[in-house]
Amino acid sequence: MPNLSEIDLGSALLSIFILIGFIATGFVFVRLTIIGINYVKVNYLAKNEESKEKNITESETKGF
Repeated sequence: MPNLSEIDLGSALLSIFILIGFIATGFVFVRLTIIGINYVKVNYLAKNEESKEKNITESETKGF
């Protein structure tokens, strides 16, 4: 019977660590998603600002 309780303890610890691994993996995916969204936002806004500046300078130089 002592072996049975050791197996249960080992199985419980293994299950807990596997569960912690799944939770940590979920946090990593969420964090990478947030980083990716912020990266796209920053680059998209930078391109829009550059294109707006170019349009203003081109329109000011054209015409009378």
